[in-house]
Amino acid sequence: MTYKTYNCNTFNVYTLKTDCFKTCHMEIMFSKKINKDTVYEDNFLCDMLCESSKLYNSKELSIHLEELYKTIFYGVTSKTGSYLNTTFILDFINPEYIDEKDYLENVLKLPFDIIQNPNVTNEEFDLNSFNIVKKKIMSDIKATKENPLKMAFQKAMKAMDKDSLTSVQISGSLEDVEKITPASLYQRYTEFFKENTCNIFIVGDVDMDQVVSLIKKYYKNRIIPSNIEGLYVDNKLKSKVLNASDNSEFIQSTLLMVFNLDQLTKKEKDITIHIFNYIFSNGGLKSKLYECLREKNSLCYSVNTMFLKYDNLLVLSVGLDKDNVKKAVSLTKKCLRSMIKGEFSMDDIEDAKNNITLSLDLCLDNSIAIINNYIFNIIDDLPLVDERKKAFQEVTKEDVMNLGKKIKLNTIYTLYGG
Repeated sequence: MTYKTYNCNTFNVYTLKTDCFKTCHMEIMFSKKINKDTVYEDNFLCDMLCESSKLYNSKELSIHLEELYKTIFYGVTSKTGSYLNTTFILDFINPEYIDEKDYLENVLKLPFDIIQNPNVTNEEFDLNSFNIVKKKIMSDIKATKENPLKMAFQKAMKAMDKDSLTSVQISGSLEDVEKITPASLYQRYTEFFKENTCNIFIVGDVDMDQVVSLIKKYYKNRIIPSNIEGLYVDNKLKSKVLNASDNSEFIQSTLLMVFNLDQLTKKEKDITIHIFNYIFSNGGLKSKLYECLREKNSLCYSVNTMFLKYDNLLVLSVGLDKDNVKKAVSLTKKCLRSMIKGEFSMDDIEDAKNNITLSLDLCLDNSIAIINNYIFNIIDDLPLVDERKKAFQEVTKEDVMNLGKKIKLNTIYTLYGG
């Protein structure tokens, strides 16, 4: 793989040339600090821009993508710590396999035509397209209430700290979405390019100099970018663990235990935490928590953890009967103390290293995984795959034990079912 950076004054293009794939994958990523007051409008805007444009209505856009040999174009809004990312994604066939002179130019022109020429009349987005997007977003919000884990996670973050950026819901509430109008959404669009830093990433077997030349031809960004910094959300430690709960109509209960990751080093954030987490809870049938909660005590249906790197949090989720919550909490604390004491074997460490290394090898077969690694290498200096594989092999038992000491329980939240 050949990595190269092109500085285009108001944006950067990061390329990764590889002959591993017959398709190319491009991400146009706009990033800015999260604004709680406008985040749900930004999410709506992303979907709106992908629905139609001044040049193509929804049906015409679908036909044009088919004409470009089934090119795929869509948008995603995501959160990375204190930053909101609005990413427009393009997947297209390697031009080598297309016998059409202007194919590459027509493909690369498309996303910038759409982004820079919205379907707007008299400073309002097209009402028909607006209503389609609104209906979809409201349906997604309602669907969250039918998912016990998602619902529990939202409520747990609000309980932990309603003012933390971790608790922000990108899609907003039904009431938030109802407030948006075609005119107010266009006002948000007029501020979009001024507020966001743009970075473009592309992976594939294509002439990258030509790609960048075409991007510069069709993308006219006039805003000088600022550096992405201050990614991490500072979720404060609690002097006393918070206990919170709600009742639901779900059959089973969902227990979440939210842990602060206190003053982790860069190596611990990038490498050691994954070894710890694999042994502690994410190693499937072999994990300490699965063995303790399910195999030995038959307390739960599922157990897993989410490592929220840029929020400095580790979140344990357990699906169980409501009568088992208290005992599950007690046994989880006991398992954590066991990890800190080093009550795990070198075989556990080697198994974790081997499985994580295998996962990294598998990600090299996926263009999206490769580009994600590249993105975080750029914005947060995450080691590239080969460097990470080497770093994992150097983790010691003492490293894992010392990391365990930095895991501090913050909040216990239960969404009771039954």
